[in-house]
Amino acid sequence: MRLQDELHEILYDLRDEKFKIFSQKLISQPEILGVKTPILKKIAKDLARRVKSEDLVKFKPFFHEEFAVKGYLIMLLKDDEAKFQLASYFVKSMSNWAICDQFAKIKFKDVKFANLLLKQCRGSDLEYEKRFYYVFFMSGFLDESELDGFLRDCLNEKDDRYYVKMAMAWVIAEIFIKFRQSALRLLETKKLDKFVQNKTISKIRDSFRVEKCVKDELLGLKI
Repeated sequence: MRLQDELHEILYDLRDEKFKIFSQKLISQPEILGVKTPILKKIAKDLARRVKSEDLVKFKPFFHEEFAVKGYLIMLLKDDEAKFQLASYFVKSMSNWAICDQFAKIKFKDVKFANLLLKQCRGSDLEYEKRFYYVFFMSGFLDESELDGFLRDCLNEKDDRYYVKMAMAWVIAEIFIKFRQSALRLLETKKLDKFVQNKTISKIRDSFRVEKCVKDELLGLKI
């Protein structure tokens, strides 16, 4: 039985209509069956024992849950090169922000593959692939030495699409919490996109990890 046919049978038996209706309001496309994320992760873990890379190449998702399971299966691969090859195609097919943000937790043993994926996504003209660049960087950067080039990318970003700009604001807010001075210097330039600048400040002010006096001072940096 083909992987997709087998997965269809599993997913159809696990559908939750109320969860489907709720989720479809948050995620407009593709069609959602209504299977919760922990269940999808377990399905992927069970399938991973016998699914091969070739099966994943042939697997063309249609439903949201199929995209999620395919993403999890790629993430579970142990071979970095096979994982990268599949990931580099998968990021081009991602259908919404939720799949993007889940897949951004992918890990490689060799950092060169993570850097290759970042480079690919940084130059993409696809909304969710470009969003992946920002979310994947946020999930993987380790120290302040990595930030200079990334923050220059934020300043130079011209993509005006909502999910790209939201990702930028999210990651800069996280950088502020971990490496305050680097992010503060960026915000003080007031050269970021207006939406990104103001949304970043809003996200920082929503954080319990930032002192109230600092939050108040940040209001002066809004555009």
